[in-house]
Amino acid sequence: MGSVLPYLPVFLADRGLSDAQVGYVLSLGGLAVLLTPVLTTLLADLRFENRALLAWVFAASAGSLAWLLACKGFWMLLAVHGLFSLAFIPALSLQDGLVFTERGRRLKAGLRVTPYHMVRVYGTVGFILPSVVLYLMMAGGAPIGTSLWCGAVVGVLAMVNTALLPKTRGAVGGSSVTAEVPDPHPPAGLDRSTPTSQALRCMLQRDVLLFCVAGWLLQLAAGAFYAFYPIYLVQDIGVDKQWLGPISSVGVSLEIVYMLGFGWLLKRLGLRRLMAIGAAAIAVRMALLAFVPSVGVAVGTQVLHGMMVLVIHVAPPVYLNHRAGPAFRNSIQGLYAMVVFGTGRIVGCILAGHVAEGSATGTLAVFGWSAAAAGVSVVLFAVVFRDRSQAPMDP
Repeated sequence: MGSVLPYLPVFLADRGLSDAQVGYVLSLGGLAVLLTPVLTTLLADLRFENRALLAWVFAASAGSLAWLLACKGFWMLLAVHGLFSLAFIPALSLQDGLVFTERGRRLKAGLRVTPYHMVRVYGTVGFILPSVVLYLMMAGGAPIGTSLWCGAVVGVLAMVNTALLPKTRGAVGGSSVTAEVPDPHPPAGLDRSTPTSQALRCMLQRDVLLFCVAGWLLQLAAGAFYAFYPIYLVQDIGVDKQWLGPISSVGVSLEIVYMLGFGWLLKRLGLRRLMAIGAAAIAVRMALLAFVPSVGVAVGTQVLHGMMVLVIHVAPPVYLNHRAGPAFRNSIQGLYAMVVFGTGRIVGCILAGHVAEGSATGTLAVFGWSAAAAGVSVVLFAVVFRDRSQAPMDP
């Protein structure tokens, strides 16, 4: 993600795509979320090893990134980026499911567990490292497509690393079960429905549903931001392309502080106030980008990036795992990715592309309506949402 995300929109613009076309291409990341995470996490809950599925995910991601470099024209770029998205998107939900499965196993065995956010912080560090390498290479004249090669190489390394991940088949207290044929006559009272349908029933509970609606609005704003912030920096602010990675890394570096403090924030603020404050930070960030465009503001608002990551990428998996049962820990992550993350990103990217192309202020208008969407989310979290579960929420 650190190799590709800060550079891909500008790579597409350099290949001659309009703002609307960039929005359509990047929206396929959301479309992929509708298709593959719910399927792969169901497979993980039923009979397959998370790490085996992840190996295929990373191998296909590396191959499709290398192919994308050879593509020209809107339709080829659209198709091959779609393949990359289909391949890569399940990695996030599968890794979350693996973490919570291993956590459940260790708790059952009376072993020490590491909080989710203390594992997730390594992803933050990993996001930063490619920007250093790519800055040096691009400052030396390397083309922006070098970022995709970097992503392909890291994909191969990630594939190799899956051999070191813990096995999850038959894990106690967690998601995956053995591949044995299920009992045709289960004990009375046992839920015979699939893990996905159990996860769906959980997500339709009033408080979880409200969480998902407010989260969808944040994904709408985030989809617009990730798609057009790099273009905003280059075209509207005048930043050189080699600085895209380092500027992104400013926010990601500060994100480490937020990530390490997530458990403390959750305990002191509670989920509702933490989500409301995080949504407000997103709204303020988008409003500043829209109405005070400058290099100082573009870089300075990165101080709010950590709160954005907490409420979009960290708190939702923790809350969903808190509400999930052992039989559908993977599936609820995949279903949320499909219903909330996927559709939010699709609508956000496509809408942002058309707004940027059709408005006289371009990407400034994109961030303006993103601020409004995040503002509605603030109201939902602060006024309407309540977590009515009885058990305390453990990060």
